[in-house]
Amino acid sequence: MPIDPVSAHARVLGADADVLAECAARLRRLAARLRAHDAAPPWLYHALNDHITACVVASADLADAAERLHEYAAATISDGPTR
Repeated sequence: MPIDPVSAHARVLGADADVLAECAARLRRLAARLRAHDAAPPWLYHALNDHITACVVASADLADAAERLHEYAAATISDGPTR
């Protein structure tokens, strides 16, 4: 059974959310390594934290959108076509 376009888009958004969550995790690990070796100027930590926050927020937003699209697709399929 082919996947409907809404569900396909929801899967892409979910995958994008996962990528952004992993990006935030990598940035956290980078910041921890830099702090451990005192290898970066203090302003860099502020920039890293801003990017980590942006990744976390975007990941949550995309995950929410993906879930809503999955719910919409399931409701559309169970209710049948409305045209």
